Amino acid sequence: MNSAIIFIKNHEEAVLSNNKIFKENILCRATKLLNEAGIEDIYLIANEEICSIENVKRLADVNDLSSLLDPDGKSILLSPFYPFIKPEQYKQMLEVEDKGAVITDGKEIAEVFMVPNRLIADFEKIEYESVKVPRRKMLKIRNQNDISYYGHCFNESGNDFNDIAIFALSGNTEMVDEICAYLDTEPGKISISHFADGETLVELGETVRGKKVYFVQSTCKPVNEKLMELLIAVDAAKRSSAAEIICVMPYYGYARQDRKAKPRQPITAKLVADMLEAAGASRVVTFDLHAAQIQGFFSFPADDLTTVPLVGRYFLNKGLDMENVVVVSPDHGGATRARKLAEILGTTIAIVDKRRPRPNVCEAQNVIGDIEGKNVIVVDDICDTAGSMVAACQLLKDKGAKDIYVAVAHGVLSGPAIERIENSVIKEFVITNTIPLAKEVSKKTTKITVLSIAWMLANLINAISLHTPVSQVYDIFEKQPEC
Repeated sequence: MNSAIIFIKNHEEAVLSNNKIFKENILCRATKLLNEAGIEDIYLIANEEICSIENVKRLADVNDLSSLLDPDGKSILLSPFYPFIKPEQYKQMLEVEDKGAVITDGKEIAEVFMVPNRLIADFEKIEYESVKVPRRKMLKIRNQNDISYYGHCFNESGNDFNDIAIFALSGNTEMVDEICAYLDTEPGKISISHFADGETLVELGETVRGKKVYFVQSTCKPVNEKLMELLIAVDAAKRSSAAEIICVMPYYGYARQDRKAKPRQPITAKLVADMLEAAGASRVVTFDLHAAQIQGFFSFPADDLTTVPLVGRYFLNKGLDMENVVVVSPDHGGATRARKLAEILGTTIAIVDKRRPRPNVCEAQNVIGDIEGKNVIVVDDICDTAGSMVAACQLLKDKGAKDIYVAVAHGVLSGPAIERIENSVIKEFVITNTIPLAKEVSKKTTKITVLSIAWMLANLINAISLHTPVSQVYDIFEKQPEC
């Protein structure tokens, strides 16, 4: 007889297994799929506090299994990190003969594998063989408050995504892996190379004829190279007879030049929009444009999503006393964004009065609103060198604010930004992964928290594919899921 053994190895896995995915927690989800695969005997080995699950036998140690398992059967060993493996994949594992099997996507080994029961007692020394199954990327979960816990697999919608292709350009490769994991599909094959003089060559490694093609690319540093890469990729798809080309630009570069602030200045936000249209793009998806009216620069659909609901859910999960919290806009232009976050948190807002004599230079003047003795959350769309943000936070501290949190959609973090943040009065600096935070940069800071927008983009691609409202990407952040 075959069985399944769920290992809860540490406190992090215990917290994760108790978390909810829509209407059920991760552990319930995993056991339900195992039951659908025909596995009735399920054992749970954990030293941590775990929620009670019907028909799951709780054990303290793997050695307690020796007298319970059929020596001629097999057992699937799994961690709750992988709740979305399909029942047929479990069945496929049980059909593999001899030494056992491990689910892998070729880059990393999942903590789900099968072994003959006679080898359970010494399972760490077993040699495993690969089983080819659809790609599964482990979600990068940092703690129990991370919004990634609320992700789900979209193939429940009945959409097989055969008519779409999602390509990762060099700016967001990890994000595309995560998006495709949610959608239960594979990233498109693509090759990006350069000639000796620096010219970029983008080649699609699979057919896109008649398909809806998504290119995911933030125009982050080096901005011009990333932008040209996107334009060339769009041209390649257009010349390959793609039915529709959607540019997913989590960070839309050149957006800060959205008007003529002085005589003889360009409007590059419009220039980039024209270039995308000329290349062959039929739709653009962005997050937190520097100015909402930039959407009007496009003559085709442009979806400007916001990370504010994601940030709001994050701070609600932190358990802060919202009666003692004020949301602060670092300038007058961000007051609308601050108001949206304040409505989610159920609190009030304040505004920092400042002036900017020249680019990347800011002088904070005063604070409009009551922040004395309050914890504050400063919310903005972009943080580049962090000079103006740090100055605003210091002003808030001088005016009597207690703990200061910062939430920024796009962490450009150029030049001395990291050093400034580390040496500032900021307690926590929250950004999203619209711009990837380099590993060498993350090692230099203890204050930065990164939230993933991959779930939102996966939901958006699902909505566009099914012709349903794009606004549904915000639904999950409106209230806490119930079991």
